[in-house]
Amino acid sequence: QVSLIAIGKTNAPWIRTATDEYANRLTRYIRFQFIEVPDIKARSGKPDPAWVRAEEGKALGRHLDHSGVDHLVLLDERGTAYSSLAFAKHLESLHVRGLKHLAFVIGGPYGFDAAIRQRAHGAWSLGPMTFSHQMIRPFAAEQLYRAHTILRNEPYHH
Repeated sequence: QVSLIAIGKTNAPWIRTATDEYANRLTRYIRFQFIEVPDIKARSGKPDPAWVRAEEGKALGRHLDHSGVDHLVLLDERGTAYSSLAFAKHLESLHVRGLKHLAFVIGGPYGFDAAIRQRAHGAWSLGPMTFSHQMIRPFAAEQLYRAHTILRNEPYHH
């Protein structure tokens, strides 16, 4: 099982359409699901980023505990940046380890709480540029799909 988990829902139809497209394609290769964990809204005023991260961390932690994730990778600008070929090889090395549930998590607009960072087994960066937490969804899904086509030596990557 491989999951791409995102904090919050998107209101942009084109982001949902693109993410769903690659999520559907991935099901040809693996048991895959895209999951949205509800984001945290402040009751009034401007939210405190630390409070939002902590509350999102609690919600994400409950989800991770319930879903049996045994290997957690955060999508984070401070993570390891891979070429598509290197990422495919890394993903293959994770698949052969006998993991039951591999999860890639996209944080909210303020990033990840320290408790979630401590639970993570690694972090993946899509490059040095900063993208919104909404935009990362289709980018990450596409890269997961691309990695699987590379592993199968299919022409999508070319």
